[in-house]
Amino acid sequence: MERGYIEKDIKDFLYFAEFGDNKSPNTIKSMKKDLIQLAEYLKQIEKIEKSMEIDSVMVRGFILQLQESGITKRTINRKLSSIRSFCKYLVKNKIVNQSPVEVIASPSYYVEKPDILTLEEINRLRNVISLKNTNGLRDRLILELLYSSGITSVELLGLGEEVFDLDRRELYVTNGKSNRVVFFSERTREFFKQYIESKKEKYKERYSPDILFVNGSATRLSDRSLRRIIDRYALKAGIEREISPYSFRHTFAVHMLSNGMDILYLKELMGHVTLESTKVYQELIKVKI
Repeated sequence: MERGYIEKDIKDFLYFAEFGDNKSPNTIKSMKKDLIQLAEYLKQIEKIEKSMEIDSVMVRGFILQLQESGITKRTINRKLSSIRSFCKYLVKNKIVNQSPVEVIASPSYYVEKPDILTLEEINRLRNVISLKNTNGLRDRLILELLYSSGITSVELLGLGEEVFDLDRRELYVTNGKSNRVVFFSERTREFFKQYIESKKEKYKERYSPDILFVNGSATRLSDRSLRRIIDRYALKAGIEREISPYSFRHTFAVHMLSNGMDILYLKELMGHVTLESTKVYQELIKVKI
């Protein structure tokens, strides 16, 4: 397993903690238990396997799950300390740009959520994307789909064209363990049509309906490339804080709840296994958006 995957990074971190920082065997054992529990939560509940995809909302969801299970504040605080040390290691080794636990305080575990986009910011992002070429149409479709469906970046990048029902505006999503149906906007449908037409014309015999989002070589767009695309448009749109594909997922959830969507229905759309992960967004609807 290569660097950047959570399980591999945990193993490397524990090795460094033991032989680089000379942590005691008991400390290593304790941190290993805490971080494996976090990794299992992220994989099973949040459906992610890469360290760069971890954000503060996910860590908050993990903490809430621990609280729901009756774990004491002292134990939660210890686990949070393990996670904080691990995330510092990720930052130091340039695996992530910013620690997702910096905004999580002990013992109240209050979390600021800086990655919720306003409608004005969404529109600024829309306006800086040129629609004169295939890549521009692709990027606009990515924005509209992430924002209107709430799917993850992994789900987005794995899409083919056949899972879209344009008449019903439904998208069939699979993440390897479960399937669900989500919905997308009218804007998404229109840019989907434009992008597919442009993609066929540009790539001709290299065109494949099995891969929706492609790079210049007509192969599947990578996670790293997706993040670079979002970074580039955020810069052009004058959004100074760091945003990611998950910013659109969080924004989708907050906007849906703010407009009266039932939290149980949102849970199904998000693909959450437990309601605790979805409850995180109830705290965010007080944010002015």
